[in-house]
Amino acid sequence: MAQLNNNGLLEYIPGSQSLVVQTVGQPLEGFSENIRGSIRDYVEDAKNEVEKGNNFLHWILTRVFEATEDDAADAIVDGANDLGIDAYLPVDFSDNTIRLFQSKYGTSHSIDAITKFKEDVKRLLGRDITKMRPELAHLVTQIREKNLQIKCCYVTDQQVDDEGDESIEIIDIEEIIQKLWARIKKPAAGKKSNIKLEKMLRHDNTVLGILKLRELTDFVIKNRDYVFESNIRQWMQFKTSVNKGIRETLQNNPHKFFYYNNGITIVVSDFEELENNTLVLYAPQIVNGAQTSNSIIDKAKRTNNLDGSITVTVIKADDEQDQNNITKYRNSQNAVRGKDLVSLMDFHKSIKSQLENLKYFYEIQAGSFDSKTKSQQNEYNGDPIYNNYLPENHKKVIVAKDAIQSLVAGLEQRPTESYSSPAQFLPRGSKYDEVFNENLKDDYRLLLYPYLVKEYSKKILSYGKRGGHKTKRYATLFFVAVYFRILHKKILDTKGEFKEDIGKLEPIFRSYKLNGRVLKLADTVVTKFLEDSVVDDEITEANTKHNFFSHNVWSDSMLRVVDKKIKQEEDEIEGIKKLVYSLL
Repeated sequence: MAQLNNNGLLEYIPGSQSLVVQTVGQPLEGFSENIRGSIRDYVEDAKNEVEKGNNFLHWILTRVFEATEDDAADAIVDGANDLGIDAYLPVDFSDNTIRLFQSKYGTSHSIDAITKFKEDVKRLLGRDITKMRPELAHLVTQIREKNLQIKCCYVTDQQVDDEGDESIEIIDIEEIIQKLWARIKKPAAGKKSNIKLEKMLRHDNTVLGILKLRELTDFVIKNRDYVFESNIRQWMQFKTSVNKGIRETLQNNPHKFFYYNNGITIVVSDFEELENNTLVLYAPQIVNGAQTSNSIIDKAKRTNNLDGSITVTVIKADDEQDQNNITKYRNSQNAVRGKDLVSLMDFHKSIKSQLENLKYFYEIQAGSFDSKTKSQQNEYNGDPIYNNYLPENHKKVIVAKDAIQSLVAGLEQRPTESYSSPAQFLPRGSKYDEVFNENLKDDYRLLLYPYLVKEYSKKILSYGKRGGHKTKRYATLFFVAVYFRILHKKILDTKGEFKEDIGKLEPIFRSYKLNGRVLKLADTVVTKFLEDSVVDDEITEANTKHNFFSHNVWSDSMLRVVDKKIKQEEDEIEGIKKLVYSLL
């Protein structure tokens, strides 16, 4: 049997090179507060303490241990009978080491919890797998068969004074901050690099200049291993997507890039002026403009034609506190949170106005409905027919993020992506423009109807986390996709994109009894699909149900199974089809 390893978790971090904690000094002023704030923002929307704990753990896995969003979600052991194990990494057992996690958020942390975690791990390894949850049984089987080394990791947002047993790696809030700081803080002392400006103006210890984009690209590529070390945006964005607006300007209007961009700031310990507006920069750090710089590099990789210029500010600050302050204040503008970016988009403002006419509140900014008075909230009572699709206690608030997720799953027929990474379809997400572009008409039905289908599946058909079916809890967005696949391919015989025929759906959704037949038909198809032995084998191959619905459920082979199950319901489809066409 595998034994507990005493070396801690820092020997290996999935998806990255080995991380060794070094003495790197105190984190930059404001860094600790930013990290603590990031954690609070990540867990604040949780409905209960259990969900807060899961959100915190997801933050840890993706930020500290650099797991992907999908792997992190798959790693978390959610629900009852977890046997004291909250998560494990890696999820694919590709390494000979497995990390078992116990997570305590807020007041749930205690020294006794650390001791109990160690005891729980020992019991887990010796337990009869036939008495375990399937995913834990699979985990223990892999540990035994592959003779995996066990490393235990206890994580908390609190401060732990007692280090406890050496067999458990304790990562408290101070250690979290230090780990992230150690990853980005690699002093640039002793480094120097030249940069040539088109024009420049000197003022005391500062140079204001204009820099060719090609020159910036060469400078960044040459010094990339250290030049972004002090950039605050890197701390908070981690691995978020490059701003598409910057890329589009570079692609389509490079000559206007100078006017549209705020420029970059480089802090140096010293600089030296040479001929022809050339500067020698000592220990250069780009403290503001990492996103801009990386966008330009991304563009440079794709073309040799890199026109345009940018403003640059070079500031000499050999005192560490001065450097810290420059970094802090040059990045002090309030960041717009991902979910609030939706409010910047005219499309969603139009949807909000349209839904208000139906007495639904389209919540673009989180908490905006709760900020209204009770009398104002009561004005939103929804449409009597559409309300039939919603749970009885539904506040007639449609959250933009949820509606977008449903649209992508249903009308875009992309349930795996909407399930595994919904954030990529929010404004400034990497795939937002694939959906919300000039070709998409601002019609409220595009968002409302898929949302109603999703809510109906949870209310009537027991999909989602509160459902009784062991697999349907993961299949809500898959159900939405199947419903629209049946509706458009078999009932409406749609030849083009689903979104172009949204008007045809209104008579169906206004006929609640008829649409109920379509929805129950979709449920029959999904149920038969989930009971198919081929699908069962695919789920087993995917390791967990979450992983299956995140990646595999909409593959070509699985769609063949879906279509086969749809074909088996041809009689019911023909009956529904006649009724639908009588309405059109």
